[in-house]
Amino acid sequence: MNSDVSVAIVGGGPCGLLTALLLARTGVRCTVFEKRSGISTHPKAMGFSRRTCEIFRQLGLLEEIRIGSMPADYRFLSIWAKSLVGEELGRVPFVQVSDEFSPCSRLHCPQTWTEKVLLDAVRKEPLAEIRFNCDVVSVDPKPDQVRLCVSGSESLTFDWLVAADGAGSAVRHQLHVETAGPGDMGHFLNVMFRANYGPHLSDRRAILYPALSNEYFEHFVAVNGADLWLMHHFLQPGERVQDYTFERMQPMVAKASGLPDEPVEILSIMPWVMSPKVAALFRIGRVLLVGDAAARLSPAGGLGLNTGLQAAHNLAWKLAYVVLGRAADSLLDTYQEERRGTAFWTMQNTNRNSDEIFAVVASAGEDDWDKVRTLIANSRRAGTGLGQDLGVVYPAGAFVPDDSELPAVKDPINDYHPAARPGSRAPHLWLGQPGVKLSTLDLFRGSFVVLVGEDYRSKSPIISELSLLQNGKDFTAEGFEELYGITSTGAVLVRPDGYVGARWRYLEENFPEQLASAFASILGTKG
Repeated sequence: MNSDVSVAIVGGGPCGLLTALLLARTGVRCTVFEKRSGISTHPKAMGFSRRTCEIFRQLGLLEEIRIGSMPADYRFLSIWAKSLVGEELGRVPFVQVSDEFSPCSRLHCPQTWTEKVLLDAVRKEPLAEIRFNCDVVSVDPKPDQVRLCVSGSESLTFDWLVAADGAGSAVRHQLHVETAGPGDMGHFLNVMFRANYGPHLSDRRAILYPALSNEYFEHFVAVNGADLWLMHHFLQPGERVQDYTFERMQPMVAKASGLPDEPVEILSIMPWVMSPKVAALFRIGRVLLVGDAAARLSPAGGLGLNTGLQAAHNLAWKLAYVVLGRAADSLLDTYQEERRGTAFWTMQNTNRNSDEIFAVVASAGEDDWDKVRTLIANSRRAGTGLGQDLGVVYPAGAFVPDDSELPAVKDPINDYHPAARPGSRAPHLWLGQPGVKLSTLDLFRGSFVVLVGEDYRSKSPIISELSLLQNGKDFTAEGFEELYGITSTGAVLVRPDGYVGARWRYLEENFPEQLASAFASILGTKG
């Protein structure tokens, strides 16, 4: 049964869909099981980091994502005020970053559109299938397979299972995987509504609008910047979700907006719990956790979905190589080795963002408006975020260290010094190709690539599985050798996810043997 389908994916949200797309494009047949009848109708997560946009660019989906995103001319992350149009308390700007570090900028795209783009792409892949209205009610992992019970009766077996079934992951609970983190930090309602607030905010163009007074704290989020909005409402202890009807929410939105004459249409209400936790294990035998099932983060910073998508990008090529017999099973251990520490560090950062918001609200509750303004003016979220975004470095994993030192940074969240040290994202450089704006990142299309300096000369054959691209011949990037830390005869091995797997400052006569050894070491096939 299912002998031709290698991987089951539980959960058809963004992380499950991205995993399916990556697997299918690498030649692995997979099936996604989603208990809902279709994709999300409530926007939920929206912010995409530069690194996540680089992944969409690699897949050829960035322009589609951009179509559903808000215009990129918003200069402020958040504008705090006593209502949407009330007395201002402070602004937190977006720091403008040049294209020196990435070919992509941040985007603000509702999850509804993201899932549509990903679903459309998955449906074009003959090796991927998505089955809606399919609830996986139990998982039975064995040493050589995983058995699923779907919708109470159907029993199916697969070689591998990827659990992308959200923060309350039933798969994680069934496998008794513990989690670490602060846990419950508050219960909220995520209210989607339609109101024509955009024209009233022409001088207050932002993504987030925390509205704070002595009577309320409501957090408005622009969905399209015009008439579609979210509002996060904090539930007080003892309050129940079912007590908040559409009729009750409408005047609350109108009051906090400061625009009582604008009609408000409540479209949907979704409860959620701020409960940051990271799973103790990302791999349990033939079961792998991804997305919120592996790490659920505070939304303060918009890093939860980004962390999940980047983890899926890390996992998919490794799982594909194992399924296709190109790598040893041990390669999948490096998924947890690389991504769990990253998720935990990111969770700590987003928790500090949440603490900052809570401190502002608490100061307002004490009627200390001077402190409110001071806290907002000194927001830790006013930095570039480049270190958190592009500077994630794995201390150990599927790469061959070269004993080079990490670039020193004062602020790991905001400071970023590009370097092609193994375990780091391969740096971006613009290519000198007339008429087309391409990046070194565009050389990485989901397979291993060897980049060599302009004076590389070798008559020895390269490994058939590897593409070799030479600066000055196959691509032209000014400053490539210097930025990548090699000489004009050196080489860098880049993994399918755009991370550096190995580096040689200069090449010796036996480079093909060295390359083969490093490649086998990364894949776990070295004897």
